[in-house]
Amino acid sequence: MQVIGDSDIKLANGVEMPRLFQGLPLIMGLKDINLNQFKQIIENSYNANIKGLDTSHDYGKSERFIGKSIKMLVKEGLVERDDFFITSKIGNAQQYEGNIENYVDTSLKTLGLEQLDLMLLHWPVPDHYIENWKKLEKIYRKGKVKAIGIANARVRHLKAMEDVAEIMPHVVQTEIHPFNVCEDLQEYCKSKHIALQACSSLCLMITLVKENPILLQLGVKYNKSVAQIMLRWNIQCGIAPIFRAFKTHHIQEISEIFSFEITKEDMNLISTLNQNFRYHPESSNCAGF
Repeated sequence: MQVIGDSDIKLANGVEMPRLFQGLPLIMGLKDINLNQFKQIIENSYNANIKGLDTSHDYGKSERFIGKSIKMLVKEGLVERDDFFITSKIGNAQQYEGNIENYVDTSLKTLGLEQLDLMLLHWPVPDHYIENWKKLEKIYRKGKVKAIGIANARVRHLKAMEDVAEIMPHVVQTEIHPFNVCEDLQEYCKSKHIALQACSSLCLMITLVKENPILLQLGVKYNKSVAQIMLRWNIQCGIAPIFRAFKTHHIQEISEIFSFEITKEDMNLISTLNQNFRYHPESSNCAGF
């Protein structure tokens, strides 16, 4: 199989980050997954060469299950700890409390790690995120995390950080897909050598997505699913998409996004779908956003 564009992304500090992440939020309808099922998801992802794992302190049992699953897989001789790149996040409640180093330490302990690959502030909480960013810089200098960043930030948040940050984010994670292109954010991050991760990159395959005639037409043209077209669009935009697929055949399907390339013309066509639509509205997730 020809592999196109699957090399790791090199962050501004030299750390290498995978181009594709499995999202593992054990909340809502997923909270009943047991440890053995979870371990199988991680093993299946690894076998499909998907080694980026995205979690959060706020994702239920996710951090604990990731730690236990990797420990079991290492013991079975199937993986090494360094095979995975793990992203976690500091939630809004933790930002309000302010003792974020305590939560970093808790995440490390829960995950069974001495060092985390990437820690993000989950939201730019008004009146708190700048102060907490300065704290995260200190945690980074202590070597507890390899890279730091912020999720759900807009350009205005990042520009506000420029005047006070000694270290600008290595990574910004936000909702990016053809219906929310975030062109200004893409351009800003590219100019500042900030890597982008796309959460909700499939927009949970709502009707707006799965029945879109342009995506369906391109799926036929490239003999790929709508999900594969959307994720490939992110990859070719230079963005690392985060998906959520727990069934073995879905994970395998996602891994095949590196076997084809969308033409420049079709990339532009996909971008015309932009509606500035977010599945996760900012105002309902971060008061005062």
